[in-house]
Amino acid sequence: MKTVLLAGVALCALAAAPAWAQVPASGTVPTDTAIARRILTPGAIVTATRATDKTGTTYQNVSRDQLQARNFGQDIPYLLDQTPSVVTTSDAGTGVGYTGIRIRGTDGTRINVTLNGVPVNEAESHGVFFVDLPDLASSTQSIQVQRGAGPSTNGAGAFGASLNVETLGLRSKAYAEVNNSAGSFGTWKSTIMAGTGLINGHFTVDARASRVQSEGYIDRGWSRLKSLYLAGTYSDEKTLLRALVLTGYETTYQSWYGLADSLLHKNRRYNEAGTDAGQHQPGYKNQTDNYQQDYYQFLISRQLTSTLNLSVTPFWTRGGGYYEEYKANQGFAKYGIGGPAFQPNASGSLDTLTSTDVIRRRWLKTDLYGATYALQLRPTTGRLTEATLGGAFVGYRGQHFDELTWAQRGLNIPETGTRYYDEPNAHKTDFNVYARANVSLTDALGIFGDLQYRTVRYELFAPDGRPDGAKSQQAINFRFLNPKAGLTYQLTGSTQLYASFAVAQREPTRTDYTDTPAERRPTAETLFNYEAGLRRTAGKVQASLNGYYMRYRNQLVLSGHLDDVGNPIHTNVADSYRAGVEGQLAWQPVSKFTLTATATASRNKINNYTDYLADYDQGGEKATYFKQTNIAFSPDLTAAYTAEVEPVAGLKLAALARYAGRQYLDNTSTASRSIAPYYVQDVRLRYLWHPAAFAGLREVEMALLVNNVFATEYVNNGYTYGYVYGGQTQYFNYVYPQAKTNFLASLNLRF
Repeated sequence: MKTVLLAGVALCALAAAPAWAQVPASGTVPTDTAIARRILTPGAIVTATRATDKTGTTYQNVSRDQLQARNFGQDIPYLLDQTPSVVTTSDAGTGVGYTGIRIRGTDGTRINVTLNGVPVNEAESHGVFFVDLPDLASSTQSIQVQRGAGPSTNGAGAFGASLNVETLGLRSKAYAEVNNSAGSFGTWKSTIMAGTGLINGHFTVDARASRVQSEGYIDRGWSRLKSLYLAGTYSDEKTLLRALVLTGYETTYQSWYGLADSLLHKNRRYNEAGTDAGQHQPGYKNQTDNYQQDYYQFLISRQLTSTLNLSVTPFWTRGGGYYEEYKANQGFAKYGIGGPAFQPNASGSLDTLTSTDVIRRRWLKTDLYGATYALQLRPTTGRLTEATLGGAFVGYRGQHFDELTWAQRGLNIPETGTRYYDEPNAHKTDFNVYARANVSLTDALGIFGDLQYRTVRYELFAPDGRPDGAKSQQAINFRFLNPKAGLTYQLTGSTQLYASFAVAQREPTRTDYTDTPAERRPTAETLFNYEAGLRRTAGKVQASLNGYYMRYRNQLVLSGHLDDVGNPIHTNVADSYRAGVEGQLAWQPVSKFTLTATATASRNKINNYTDYLADYDQGGEKATYFKQTNIAFSPDLTAAYTAEVEPVAGLKLAALARYAGRQYLDNTSTASRSIAPYYVQDVRLRYLWHPAAFAGLREVEMALLVNNVFATEYVNNGYTYGYVYGGQTQYFNYVYPQAKTNFLASLNLRF
């Protein structure tokens, strides 16, 4: 397939965090060394999109060591499943391939993701596809998970959470690593990475190559993933320059169809994809998704004075990809095949044919380009502790077109294929600017303020309101003003009270326009986010307790309809909310034992909701009104824990578990259309050995991860649709079964 390039640069630093959540990465230049004092390191540049203990918001920093302990080849969402309010999903059932994450019940299209401060979410769908970033964890220094609206960030507004990913920091010494993992369902990860360390006290080069593959738990749910990472840095006492290229390539067999729930206890690994010619025929072997993503990043940072720093990051993304599928009995007219075709029958006469089997590819090509900037002031005296002026300009072009590569009859297709649908290019411009400041009112009381202005212009091909449902190129404009404020009160040196209020606004996605008639066109949605909590960040017992209330105006939720390829159609609801309490605990009674645990109890409701169901008997739709109902995919309870013990030096044994309460597939709170609660238990063994000097070998790590040790049969995602026909209301549920007991083992050599 062709190339997709998506980009961003802006070097992040690990913001202040609870001590139990912040472990320095091995080999990173410490800030108190002589070298670190002579040069400007990435750690000296705190990204403007990160929260700190002065912002009064809810967040957790996940360190490199924590990520590497979980990194056996599964995608980023699965490495974050121990953080509060998280539910993960996997189409193929193994955590490799197409995976997803929900935080506080909100899906990936509402979770703002940045890579080194630059937006990652696709400009039209707002989605983030971690399958296009295989083994990103191997090149990650830290991830900050912000829950709620959080501080101002680049890209679409955060409507439940933000993930701020920071790539590898500066390492003073040369290094090399060879990491290999293998396990159930043909899963295999191979990673080679190396770095020069500091050359002449100023230059470093870091590189990584990875390959991840899996056959998947679901039949034919295989993945073939590749990734490259290359970064070069120049740094002195006042200047930091970094160029970075990150490339990801994926080919996966489609497993996004899900499994009809009637088959769940008969053949839970069945895959409907590729069976359009008939369920008793072999699945079409090339029913695949193909995509490549290349991130080109360049950071320019200059220490203007001892207290003032300017960072500018130009970026560019370009590329495309397609998914291929076999479709049976397709009408000629849909593909521009003119007139009927004829074929002889048994009696010698001719049959008239108006349909054919085809193989088609649906393409997306994109360009994403622009720049982010941040001017940061950190005074050394006075009540103002930090102030930032930042923002970004992002431009986007999206090309949507479809082509035939084969037709059974009626059309001769060249080897290069023939286009049967070519949509005018979509264009989007996104400009935002924000100002932020932290002020210490007293030695204990601090105040935080943040004001963002964001303007969006979106040009796309969508229904224009004509009776025949015709589409035309249209322009839609948005202007958003998003204020945020917070208070922090330091009770003791390690105990803090905090509270914040934030407004976030978000434009609809492409399909919210293209799949909805013009008279029901959605509008932008608004979130009013209240957070308050108490956290203790030192001592043998460290804990936090956070309460949140997220009030939505015009939230886009599932309407009950699906588009022509099975994607859900959304509708605005005037009044909805999410409210909950999140608890987090880290306990280390002795140096050899650690327990961390999280739990969230919540209510997620829509007031005055009307659900619509197609009525093929009477025509039109059947409406059902609910005074109050649950928001789909929003469990009332989630929990997770990790207990790790080190019985002998270097050997660590851990038990890990996660729980999710009932999740409804639609907004009707109907148990028969829901995902049952599930509890999944994993165990992990890690042994770290420091051999005597041998060919430069510094460290050997052997690890084993056994997932789902109790062989729980569970699903973590699904969808539903229904209609009225023949006097009966019929619903069809599809779910995504997850693997039973399976394992991954790894051997990591570090030089």
